[in-house]
Amino acid sequence: MTPLEQFAAKHVPGNASWIAAVLVALVLVWRVVVSGSAPLLDSNPSAGPARAATPFPIEAPDAPWRARLARNPTDYPSLVILAQHLERQGKIDEAREAMSTAMRMAPADERTLVEAAGFNLRLGNELQALRILRTAVELNPTAAGTTWLIFVAALDGGRREAFFADAARDGPLWWPGFFVHACQVGRDVDALQRVFAVRAAAASASVGERACMIERLERENRWSEAYQSWINSLPGEQRRRIPYVFNGDFDLPISNIGFDWIIAPQDGVNVDAQSIQGSRGRRALRIEFVRKRWARSPVQQTLMLFPGKYRLEGRGRADGLDTWLGVQWGLRCVTGYNQTSQLLATSERFRGTSDWVAFHDDFTVGPDCPVQVLRLELADPRPGAAPTENVVTRINGNVWFDDFRVRSLD
Repeated sequence: MTPLEQFAAKHVPGNASWIAAVLVALVLVWRVVVSGSAPLLDSNPSAGPARAATPFPIEAPDAPWRARLARNPTDYPSLVILAQHLERQGKIDEAREAMSTAMRMAPADERTLVEAAGFNLRLGNELQALRILRTAVELNPTAAGTTWLIFVAALDGGRREAFFADAARDGPLWWPGFFVHACQVGRDVDALQRVFAVRAAAASASVGERACMIERLERENRWSEAYQSWINSLPGEQRRRIPYVFNGDFDLPISNIGFDWIIAPQDGVNVDAQSIQGSRGRRALRIEFVRKRWARSPVQQTLMLFPGKYRLEGRGRADGLDTWLGVQWGLRCVTGYNQTSQLLATSERFRGTSDWVAFHDDFTVGPDCPVQVLRLELADPRPGAAPTENVVTRINGNVWFDDFRVRSLD
């Protein structure tokens, strides 16, 4: 255990677990500053010739650092190290004054700010420490590697959520990057949801934030929360009426997020929405296969239909689609993230060349099927067969779709 870790174990007020985690993060990232002064001194050109001397270890008496400051009162790295010496000696007021002076001398220096944050955490000044770290990352984008680690530990600890809510509301440049990182590695999904809700309410959540939050909830099978988070983060005009199949006429841009259409990028498959004669709206969905071996569905949408009777409707046309099996839409129950089971409904099979063809299929959603997925699949002559993936069959040509709907029959 390093001296700093020993100090934390003895002096962190209330044995707050998240503060201890943050201190460990500080130790891991800035261990070199704790164990020796050379890197910190190197950050200050004003330290003068004294910088060439062999650095004193942090446990050494504080006299050498006072001597340095006597020669150069602007040597703020020496002030930081002096503050650490005084802290260990229990001279907290003097340590606080030394650290505050260092911050006034170098208000934008990344290392100084991080050390000041650690100092405040050890004294129990949690909110002040987080504010200092926010300043550090706003003035030094390179501080993200340090700050994200500490912020995630704090957010997971369930303390100071008001700090994160305020930051989310203010929307600093660093927030989207931090939130995506926290969403990927953080443990407390509820805390992530709460700060995401602030961004959604302000209509300021970025594409990356929305995608990560919703996908994280889906991975953990928290589908209702994922659906609500998706709705809350939609633009206001899109929230007024949410049909069972979202953007079924493809007149809105495909966001590739949440419960909109999700396009799986694949070499040899191009999926987009374009204008075409015969579509009911401004655009229709075009799927182009370029001598593509069928690997997986290129486009799908997740639905959340309540138990009941429904009808799947849509229109499609094939345009030189060279495949002996053809393609069709399948609506299936979702049993887990990226896993499907029972087939509920299918479309017509499309292959070759055809005019626009309307299709419909009636189906029933049972109480054991709270989540469904509508996906383009390789047609299978066997009724109710599991979706075929990664097969030898190759497809070439285009197929178009439009006017998807699910109607309640109850």
